[in-house]
Parts: sequence; structure tokens; C-alpha cells
Amino acid sequence: MNKTSLFIAAAFAGLHVAVVAPFVPLASVVPAALGMLAMTSMALTLILAARWRVVDVIMGGPDKSYGAHRWLGFFALFGAMGHWATAEAIGAGLAPLLAESGEEVGTLAAMGLLVMTGAAMVRAIPYHLWKASHMLMGPVFLLAAYHTFFVASPLAVGAVPWTLMAVVSGVGLLAWGQTLWRKIVPTRLVTVDQVTPFEDAVEVRFVSDAPLSAFRPGQFATLAHNRARAEAHPFTIAGGDARSRSFVIRDAGDWTGAFVRTVAAGDRFRISRAVGRFLPQVGAARKEQLWVAGGVGITPFMAAMERMQPDDGARVTLLYCIRSRETAGGIAAVEAHARRLPQLDLVVLSNDRGEGLTPARFAEIAGALPAGTQVYLCGPEGLKGMVTRIWTHLGKTGRIHSERFDFRGAIGLTEMIYIGKSVLQKARITGQTHAPSRS
Repeated sequence: MNKTSLFIAAAFAGLHVAVVAPFVPLASVVPAALGMLAMTSMALTLILAARWRVVDVIMGGPDKSYGAHRWLGFFALFGAMGHWATAEAIGAGLAPLLAESGEEVGTLAAMGLLVMTGAAMVRAIPYHLWKASHMLMGPVFLLAAYHTFFVASPLAVGAVPWTLMAVVSGVGLLAWGQTLWRKIVPTRLVTVDQVTPFEDAVEVRFVSDAPLSAFRPGQFATLAHNRARAEAHPFTIAGGDARSRSFVIRDAGDWTGAFVRTVAAGDRFRISRAVGRFLPQVGAARKEQLWVAGGVGITPFMAAMERMQPDDGARVTLLYCIRSRETAGGIAAVEAHARRLPQLDLVVLSNDRGEGLTPARFAEIAGALPAGTQVYLCGPEGLKGMVTRIWTHLGKTGRIHSERFDFRGAIGLTEMIYIGKSVLQKARITGQTHAPSRS
């Protein structure tokens, strides 16, 4: 966490103290503020999960929303555990007869939040179980709301913090209802029309009998098998029109691996509306851009090139980093677009030819571009990190746009082993440092 993030976190927590302090005894300020922090954080996670369009716009895209969602989950857990450890029954509560049950329900909510947060952090838990567990946030929040209003509390009914908690609870439950409604309302049914396999991946075209919702180049949609309780997974749209969508999908896990091996023409799937704020500029009034694609990261740029028309606007440089032509999905279409669009400069860098995108190579290419060039970056995290470091080192002022599709953000087995070894190593060092002398 950088200094800016730490400042925002501290300000967010401090705000709750400032709101509560004038309305409760001094000894109750910290417990009350922690409880309010937990409720606010849980409500905000539900709002982000509801995927309201205005929220996605404010946050800068669903991937940014999911990043905030994770941090708010930790805030909720910190607030709930701190409140549970420090709070004492004071006052009568909204309904004195329910005060004892309010306390018991609060304990259940805190334990539920602890289990859910722990499950979210461990990647070894299967994706479908992890995703299903997140639907329990609504019931946990409902328990927490019951605790907030019926437990014996020093907050007077109708006081500013109490009223704010009532509003927060209402909005949070509304967002949870929206999420449940989205699960009930069917997404658009589409049929696999064409499958083009290549090494460890496929390019798939879906068609629909009815018009699909519009999309902008760079956005993504979720795909799910046409059956009850099927998992939905996000993929960047590679192209399409009013009744079709194309995707390039790589074998990167259990779901995608099975999809790549078994998908066939005629299969039926469900597709969601397009979302996302990763939007390369395709009109003639655009600014100069640098597009960097690694592997299947070419997909948003395929959709952008499909939408572009030949013009004499600002230049667009596309760096397409591939392992080989055999593993590069859509390479023929990309090269065809490059021939069609005079404003596009295509640079294909293939590892099997010794042409990988090294730091020196990228610095050479980036150095020749205007300082304000806008960068759109889609690919592995290592590629993103290298491009970002060098772009900043060169003093370029153009913004770097990227999206992160690891919405889960959990800790994998490798990371857990690394953390465990680090803890044991520090423990051994500490033990050696403090060991009594035998001399």
C-alpha cells in the first residue's frame, strides 16, 4: 500500500470517529466508530457488487471497483473484530426486549464475516465455491443491521450516527436486492457459430437470434453455460455486431481449460451486457496512442481495429507481443486491419524469433513517441509492470490505461508457502537473536 492509499485509509477510518465522537461517551467512541466502520464498509462492498453503472463510471471500471471491494472487505473485518472485542452493552436500544438477541446476532455476523474473508483470501478454494460464498454477504449484512439497531447501544435513536446507519443499511440492502435480481433476470442466449482453435486457446464467435446490447471496443462481458447456477466468467470482447460477439479465450484454469477443449458449434451460452472503462480511442479526433498487447491481451484492440475507419488522425502504434504465430490468436485479422488502416503502425514481436519486448526495446520505441501519448496496456502483469516502469522513467506524461481481470485477488498456494517460509525464517532469526548465551 503506497502513501496515498494509507492516507485515504486513515481518512476513511478517522471520518467514522469524527461522526460518532460528539454523540457517545468518551469510552464508547472507539467501539462505536469501529462498528460504524464495519457497517459502512459492508454496505459499500454490496454497492460495488451490484455493479450500478454510475458506480463503475465513478470508480473507473469494474476492475477498479473489485480492487476497492477487496480493501473494503478488510475494513469491514477490522471494524467488526475490533467492535466485537471492545464494545459493551450500554443503554436500552431500540427495543429492550431484543437487546440480548441483538448481541448474539452481532457475534454471528462477526464470525460469518471472518469466515468469508478467510475464504476469499485462499485461492485453493474452488472458484465456484468462492463466488457462491460472496452471496452470503447480504445475509451477514442483514444480521449486522439487526445488531446495529437492536443491541443495547449508547447511540440515541434518531441521532446523526444512528440516522446515517439507517441510511447505510437501507442502501446496502437495496444493492443486495439488485444483485439478487440480476441473478434472476436471464442474460441473452447465444449460440456458438464458429470455433477457430490454436495452441492452448480458441477464437469463438457467438450469434444471437435477437439484437444484443451495444458494446464499446475494449469492454468485456461474462459468459456462462446455458444451465441453472452456471458460473459466469469475464472475457474481453474481440469484435462483433448487433447480433454477434467474438472472443479469444485461453486455457488459464479449470473453466477455461474445459471450454477450450470442448466448445463446439451449436453450443448454447448466456452472455451479459458489456461493461468496462478500458476504451481505446478509435475516432479521428483521438490523441496519439500506444497499444501494448501480450498474448490474448490483443482482444480489446481487435475490437477497436474492427470499429476503426481509415483516417488521417493521430497515429496509433500497436505492439503485439507473442510467443509464436502459432500461439497468436487473430494474428491474420490483426495484420489485415494494419493493411487497411493507414493510421495504425503494427509491430509484432515474436519470442521464437528472438524479438521479445525487452526493456531496452520498449525504451527505444517509447522514446520516439510524444510525451503525451496515451498508453493502453493489456497483457500479463509482468508486461504491465515493465511498461509502466519504463514509461515513467522516460518522463512521459501520457496516462497508462489498463484493467486487472484477477477479480478474486486471493492468495495462491505458492504465495502461502512463501509467506510461511518468511514467517518461519524471521522466527528463527528472532530466536537466535534473543537466545541466551551459553558461554
